[in-house]
Amino acid sequence: MLNAFNARSILELGPRERFRIESLLAYGDKLLLGLSNGTLRVCQVLNPDTPEISLSLLRTIDKFSRRSIELLACIKEVKILVTLSDNYVHIHDLDEFTLKETLSKTKGATTFAVTSNIEKDETTQIPSIVSRLAIGIKKRLLLYSWHDEEFQEGKEVILSGAIRSLTWASGQKVVAGLSGGFVTVNVQTGAIEDIVPPESKGNGAAVVGGGEQVGWSAYMGMGGWGSKPLSTHLGGDELLLVKDTTSLFIDKEGNVIPDRPPIPWPVSPDSIVFSYPYLVSLNTSKQHLEVRNPSTQTLLQTIHLPNVSTLNVPPPNVSLVHAGKLFYVASPTQVWRMSTADYETQIKELVDGEHLDEAISLLEILENVLLKDRKEEKLREVQMLKAERLFDKKKYRESMDLFIKVSAPPERAIRLFPRVIAGDLSIVETNRNEEDTTESADSGDDDPSETAEDGGLGEATEATEATKSPEVVEQGDETLTTIQEAPEANKTPAESGNLGRKKEAEVEAGKAQPPSYLAELKKTNLSHMKKNSETSSIFSFGVRRNAAAVVPDDHSDTASITVKHTQTVPEAPPILQGDELKTAANELAAFLADTRREISKYFNADGKPLDTFTNTGSPTSPVSISKNDLFDASFANHTENVEMLKEDATTRLDSLMQAARLVDTTLFRIYIITNPRLVGPFVRVQKHGDPAVVSEKLQDLGMFTELVDFLCQKELHKEALELLRQFGQEERVDSRAMNLQGPQRTIGYLQNLKAAHIDLILEYARWPLMIDPKLGMEVFTTDSQNAESLPRGKVLEYLQEIDRMLAVQYLEYIINELGDPTHEFHTRMVWLYLQTLTEDDFDGREKERLKWREKLLDFLVSSKQYRNEKVLGWLPRDDPEFYEARAVVLSNMGQHKTALEIYVFKLKDHEKAEEYCAKIHHASPPEDPAETSKPTTVYHTLLSLYLRPPPGYMQQLGPALSILSRHGARLEASDALKLIPEDIKISNLETYFKSRIRHTNSRMVENRMAAQLRASFRVDVQERLLESRNKHVIVGEERVCPVCHKKLGTSVILRTASGMVVHYGCAQKEM
Repeated sequence: MLNAFNARSILELGPRERFRIESLLAYGDKLLLGLSNGTLRVCQVLNPDTPEISLSLLRTIDKFSRRSIELLACIKEVKILVTLSDNYVHIHDLDEFTLKETLSKTKGATTFAVTSNIEKDETTQIPSIVSRLAIGIKKRLLLYSWHDEEFQEGKEVILSGAIRSLTWASGQKVVAGLSGGFVTVNVQTGAIEDIVPPESKGNGAAVVGGGEQVGWSAYMGMGGWGSKPLSTHLGGDELLLVKDTTSLFIDKEGNVIPDRPPIPWPVSPDSIVFSYPYLVSLNTSKQHLEVRNPSTQTLLQTIHLPNVSTLNVPPPNVSLVHAGKLFYVASPTQVWRMSTADYETQIKELVDGEHLDEAISLLEILENVLLKDRKEEKLREVQMLKAERLFDKKKYRESMDLFIKVSAPPERAIRLFPRVIAGDLSIVETNRNEEDTTESADSGDDDPSETAEDGGLGEATEATEATKSPEVVEQGDETLTTIQEAPEANKTPAESGNLGRKKEAEVEAGKAQPPSYLAELKKTNLSHMKKNSETSSIFSFGVRRNAAAVVPDDHSDTASITVKHTQTVPEAPPILQGDELKTAANELAAFLADTRREISKYFNADGKPLDTFTNTGSPTSPVSISKNDLFDASFANHTENVEMLKEDATTRLDSLMQAARLVDTTLFRIYIITNPRLVGPFVRVQKHGDPAVVSEKLQDLGMFTELVDFLCQKELHKEALELLRQFGQEERVDSRAMNLQGPQRTIGYLQNLKAAHIDLILEYARWPLMIDPKLGMEVFTTDSQNAESLPRGKVLEYLQEIDRMLAVQYLEYIINELGDPTHEFHTRMVWLYLQTLTEDDFDGREKERLKWREKLLDFLVSSKQYRNEKVLGWLPRDDPEFYEARAVVLSNMGQHKTALEIYVFKLKDHEKAEEYCAKIHHASPPEDPAETSKPTTVYHTLLSLYLRPPPGYMQQLGPALSILSRHGARLEASDALKLIPEDIKISNLETYFKSRIRHTNSRMVENRMAAQLRASFRVDVQERLLESRNKHVIVGEERVCPVCHKKLGTSVILRTASGMVVHYGCAQKEM
């Protein structure tokens, strides 16, 4: 499956050397070898990261120990080397390798572990480097420490069983592997806690902390002395414990991590280590290393090394950048350096091998600093590839859920569907053709398992079925089949190398198995995406990688290493049709709806892009601050160059619009297939559907109502109105568009158009006005913002051209309903009323004529905005029908005498003349009630017309006396009496004199009462003033000012209205 590690031999003991390699330690560029004869070899690693890696022997320290050196460790912080030899733990100088001390209490030691951490002093809280050493001696655990290079002897803890392994969980806790299980020991308090495995249910599932606690023996099905208990730190806060073939994950506090199933070890490992980011186990009986993903527990690689026995990896606190460079493996006679390919190569190898779950897991584990490209982009790309594979397996919901999770570009999911949904974006037909070709080419292969992967092309294995042991590992959505190769003893290194070269030669000669269907699919997808402009991703991520074969380097140092891999045969994509197509389309609709929601935040409610989207200079722009979001990152600014930002803004905007168009168009196609009832609501709310696609499809299906809604939404109003006119004027009943026939739908459409479309409104409103004027006028007179905002002058000219009555109706609407004060409109209204009265024939329709005459008079009275001079010129002088109208206009012009002449002499209506005077009087009352000359002018004018008429008219004494009796008080007495004829009887003026006397007496009484009230008020004010002046206060020596709290003393004081005494200065400040 993966070439995670490659073993390079860097040292091999000669046949004459009678000792063995018992232990090794790597730090920096040094490699220490502990030999069985007690000798320590110090080597320097040269060219560690190149194929020319080698060792240079710096020192050989004979008699470094009397016996075999079993274990090596260093504490670089205090520059010491710790060794286990001759059943004692020894402390040496790390530079000179001289013995500094043998810990006498460690007799019988079997293992130890070291760690270094930064800890704070409990009292001073000052941080310091603390290195610790834990030693296991039978049941005793000895603890030592160095605090800033100062050695301190620690506690001794007695455990329940013999200590067989030690691993530091943290700076305060160490995990001890005993014969019967594992315990954690707190180095500060000496507290011991058992690590209790979860209770196992009958079905094999484990329940953490449920029921009674059980021991490791019950958990694993065996107890007592078995294989050595193993443990290793997995980085972070996790540790892995292994006993026999069962494992357990715990945190640094010793608590079992739930939902982490045990690793299914086929054989109990002899040693386990964690070389970031992989878990490596050693099996000495099978002479191989197994490399696993600790998250998925999948076996990724099996490396066969002859007689391998020892592993060395750096401690967990070594920098991740350098951790992989310190991984060494040894047998009694040979040392290998485990080199790794860069992680991009490993991920590509997993993707090319279709092990997408493993690639995703690896990317999630890796830190960003270890990858050349952005981790988020790589992870997202692999997850999208996995979603496509899930789709190929007909797991549509899981596929679309994953697309949603990673905010995938919409075209990545859409192109998996047939043309009926994806249009030209579809790759389904291309895929089927390639599948047929691939099947024909593969028909001669009887056993596809003969070829194993090895970075794209594996080693050919010609072993019989008896030598193969298939092992199937279920992981996620993939079934990984591992084929055990023949034992290394049955195959010489030369044979292994020849097989690999033979396979490589077959590939070069074209004899190898043709490329898989999936590889061809990737190439087709890539070329298709390049050809189709619509399919170009709006996201800045790569396309699917080609599954090109990668042949590993054939180095002599690695010729003896056999690597075992797994193989997955991809399935062909499904042929979607019928109910299966609907099922898949519904899942796609859920994905597109989520994508549509994400895209909508870049648009206003009207579907236009936000102003801030292209505002590249705005630091608060949403696209410049949301790079952490996977979806937003596609449109985020990745440069600070202003000119590049301007160019990038256009590109991003185009990509955004393409994405929105693709999403809405595809959703429309889906609803057509799966749920036609949603087509109407959708076309009314969508903003970006492709007009050509949607229009054509709706016409083919006869969904003309939905087509009109779509054209309206896309602001293709002329096309929509033309369609409405065709159906509206159609005389025959069309069942496909019954609600479009007649003018009603056209009128409703026009009412929704804004003033910017006035030309379209006027063009397409004509035929509804011709058919049904009353209904058609609703376009212009409906109670809506659109109707009110139309250019009224243009509408008026348009309506008057069609029919004068329509213009009158519109003017009445804008003047009476909307209160338009425009002079031209009011003047036009008078003109249209006059035209109607003078030009229309009202024979036999007298009531209608009176109605129009009343309209004219009411409008002349109520409106003050028309041009009086123009209107007066339009009104006939000698037509009795317009006498009163002329009087109204003359009144508006202030010509009251002329207006009263019309009422008195032409209309001979004394009541209206009197009403006219009353109206003028009330419209301008006197400011001073004693001043009567101004308001009585109009009454004086009327009286003069009665008593001194113009030539040709007789004096009218009766109406004059009536005016004097009712309104005599409003007339100036002297002026009125001058107008009265001398021969009139005094008795006729009795009523006038009484009213005048009564009015004069009333004024005198009113004035007398006002004078008395003013005098009374003055007396009251004087009384209150005297009362206030007579009030006094006593200021003693101890009285203080309530404002400053100082004694009043002899200072100037002030007494407030409430009786409070304060300093005069304090009172001024308060005021």
